Amino acid sequence: MRVSNKCYSRELRSIESARRMLRLEARTQTICAWTGLTGDRVRNLTRVLGPDGPGDGAAARQRGPSPSKFAVLMSSPSVREEAPAIAGLCRYYDVIPQDPCPNARKKLPCIERGERLCDALETFRLIVPDTRITLEQVVLLVFTLAEGESWELGFCASCHATILIDRLALSRRLCTHCEPRPVGSRFEIREPDFGLGEYTGPSCIQQTLF
Repeated sequence: MRVSNKCYSRELRSIESARRMLRLEARTQTICAWTGLTGDRVRNLTRVLGPDGPGDGAAARQRGPSPSKFAVLMSSPSVREEAPAIAGLCRYYDVIPQDPCPNARKKLPCIERGERLCDALETFRLIVPDTRITLEQVVLLVFTLAEGESWELGFCASCHATILIDRLALSRRLCTHCEPRPVGSRFEIREPDFGLGEYTGPSCIQQTLF
């Protein structure tokens, strides 16, 4: 009976996690990977639950393949600005592990980490209501930083704010607040909690929320 109850509880967690991801407009393959549900189960949940509950119709869905190239993702100005903040939250919620994780696309997805992934993005959307970053984009960011081959989550060498660092860049690892910049630069950086700021080039990225 205890085994049966444990399996039933895990099934409910998978369904609830899938519902949250549907509300965050995730693709079917992404939901399957992070919840363990089959594609047919996810499609049935889409029809039955909708984005908010029974009777609401099909959830809004992203079409086509999931984002797979980090360079393309970072070509979006809004994503470049928001990536350090959401990455900091993902590290805080232990979605991004402390140690490098080779082949993260296969090793990281699971129900528990999927729940924390939703927690991170939902928290970020409470802080930045007008954000346009998607769950699919956050997943690609998580995989890239977890593998740590070209980009990593690090700290400013001067003030220790959290930043995204291009490991191939030769410049000193400074946030935009500490990096020398021309007189008359118009943006202002305040003290962050999760590491934040504006895009300054390939060496590091930072965005301020607070």
